[in-house]
Amino acid sequence: MKTDMTYSKQGLFTAFFPQSESGEDAWRELAKQTEGTGKVLTVHLPAVLAQLRKSGHTVEQAKRKRPEVMLLEMAGLMAALERMDA
Repeated sequence: MKTDMTYSKQGLFTAFFPQSESGEDAWRELAKQTEGTGKVLTVHLPAVLAQLRKSGHTVEQAKRKRPEVMLLEMAGLMAALERMDA
């Protein structure tokens, strides 16, 4: 089964990244509640993971990536979201 979303703990915050169409839908809902960031306080991570899994999404911790790769992925995601708003 393909993972819908991955997450990366970044200290105080945890960032979520969509990995499927279903994950993109879940990320957009999360972004609505996080001022468009897709990040939550790490202290809230267990509750957010439980909520995502309860709604049927598969979520796992992301493998470590270089910051440059993550920035490129986020830029691609933001571009896709901008196209959707147009």
